[in-house]
Amino acid sequence: MRGRVTVAAFRELAEIQDYIAKDDEVAAQLVRARAEEVIERIFEFPLIAPASNDAGIRVFPVRPFPYIIFYTVGKREVIIRNVRHAGRMRP
Repeated sequence: MRGRVTVAAFRELAEIQDYIAKDDEVAAQLVRARAEEVIERIFEFPLIAPASNDAGIRVFPVRPFPYIIFYTVGKREVIIRNVRHAGRMRP
């Protein structure tokens, strides 16, 4: 199945990395790398998380970090919609 990251999700991931990098560049790179690993895992196993609402949004954590990935599974592609801190409002 094909995977796609929305512009919004890509921007959010970059903002997370920039924010963390202000204090610790190495930590920022670790968080970014882990988020990208999780995204690849989602593309490989799209049903890894249950749908959380009527819109079919699935939520998967970026452990051990406090971030979550919001995504949908269509007939032909998986779409990463958002990457947010777990304490933020959900999209």
